[in-house]
Amino acid sequence: MTDLGAPVVQTAPPKSPRIQRVRLQRFKRFGEVTISIPEHVVFAGPNNSGKTTVLQAIAAWDLAVRRWMELGDFNARNGYKRQVIERLAFSAIPLVSFDLLFKDRATNQPVVVELTVDGRSIGVEFEYDSPVQLKVRPTWTTSGDNLDWLRQHPVRTTIVPTMSGISREERRYADTAAIDDLLAQGRPGDVLRNLLLIANNNETAWGALTASIKRLFNVELLPPQTGPVLRVEYRPLDGTQRFDIASAGAGFQQILMLLALLHTRTGNVILLDEPDAHLHLFLQDAIYSELRDVAVTSGSQLLIATHSEVLIDAVDPQRLCLMFHTPRLLADNEEKAKLIDSLSALSHSDLMQADSARGVLYVEDYTDMELLRAFARVLAHPALRLLETEVMWKRFKAPLPDGLGDFKPQKHWEMMKLVRPNLPALELLDGDSQNGAQDRVTGDASAMQRLRWRRYEIESYLLHPSGLRRFLQLQLGGEAAAATAVNAMGAAIVNLFGEGFAADPTATNELVENYMRTIKASETTLPAWLHEAGLPEFPKSRFAEIAQTFAPEDVHPEVREKLDQICRAFAVTP
Repeated sequence: MTDLGAPVVQTAPPKSPRIQRVRLQRFKRFGEVTISIPEHVVFAGPNNSGKTTVLQAIAAWDLAVRRWMELGDFNARNGYKRQVIERLAFSAIPLVSFDLLFKDRATNQPVVVELTVDGRSIGVEFEYDSPVQLKVRPTWTTSGDNLDWLRQHPVRTTIVPTMSGISREERRYADTAAIDDLLAQGRPGDVLRNLLLIANNNETAWGALTASIKRLFNVELLPPQTGPVLRVEYRPLDGTQRFDIASAGAGFQQILMLLALLHTRTGNVILLDEPDAHLHLFLQDAIYSELRDVAVTSGSQLLIATHSEVLIDAVDPQRLCLMFHTPRLLADNEEKAKLIDSLSALSHSDLMQADSARGVLYVEDYTDMELLRAFARVLAHPALRLLETEVMWKRFKAPLPDGLGDFKPQKHWEMMKLVRPNLPALELLDGDSQNGAQDRVTGDASAMQRLRWRRYEIESYLLHPSGLRRFLQLQLGGEAAAATAVNAMGAAIVNLFGEGFAADPTATNELVENYMRTIKASETTLPAWLHEAGLPEFPKSRFAEIAQTFAPEDVHPEVREKLDQICRAFAVTP
């Protein structure tokens, strides 16, 4: 049996100050947001949702406070003194120009980052001076007493990026400032051996670190070797050959870095950006509890950014901060389950559109949307702008990735409501739909709204003699050129529906309407009529061209009715 090493008993250090709330104004992507922070928190969401930005804001606050306190002047008088920070000394975030710190690069107002630490609110203003220089000072609402308390109880942060490869050679750094600077630049692979050397100099930290590595990877981590360059090796427990950590996998290196930092930065606020990167699913499942346990024994606070479904599933929902739209803590496990599904099912396009769309319209296919727009254009209907630019639409039958099953509008909409809770949605069903739920249009987001065509499908409303005649005349070059085709199609119409329908297609005719309810016109009737008119290969993808040639009087009254109801569903006056 493999000896995984005796457990290392540690005495937890005194509890360090805890961040309880973060408020941001004009910081990078955010206008103004306030985020509650429990003891430990995981910021969960897709790429480009602001997870890393929140970690960077906290690190920037810490740097600004430390640099400002070097002035030693806590008297606000007419406002606190400003401290200058050069771009190359701004180790919290790698920036090519300081205007990138400001939302929309608008530098006429300061960025504000305010942290509530153990019940005390301490804000910092970042004022733009030039692309390479920034001025910082506490906000005028921050009391001198709170600043004096913070001086005695400093919040120390360490931002930890994802491993992006390890350097071939690594020299020894004399102090942690150089290490922190390289970490902030996203270069943890340049300092991993230094971190392990620091851990090795602390017996308790090294014992705990090596025990974890034995348990997780079944290898022994050997003490670092100093010299012109640092070397760190490991040895499998069932062998004698030694390997340099540079030859190990990225997941092994990632966990080495995380645990070395946690064991040596006791009492810190550890800002972890995607600690699950490069890890096998089994390790992703284990890493959160490992990190949390180490944080407890080292007196640190963990703030983690991730989009790993496995890691999210391991976290209590009250410690999950949803990073869709406005950041907020999740309410329960049901919301957590929706979040996990959404990370696989929602596209970046979904997220972008949800932020500004009036709502979501679910239709059978894109051809339905094209026909709706064409009819709305013919009628000069208010729904046209809605359908063209203001609602997002989704197909009913679009496949979901990663074995999530068939697309269900209700399920997709519930995921979308995580992004924007007040997002209304409408299903526009074909007449043959097996969905037996009642039609309802309320205009709000309390439940899925629903409409269905009384005919089999929207293409059924293209079966209009005069509308089709106009289409043939435009398609074939005029009334005379299209005469033969028009007569041939007219004969096919009379043969199917009789002279009465050809003369007045809106007249009540139960035989015709029963046919329209039961026959898929897009695959049978309409192709047959077009074939008779000499257009045998006219595809369904071009059927909207037929609708565009209709006159307003050719459009069936039910189409206008549905366009009116679509407007009501998304709070537009028809």
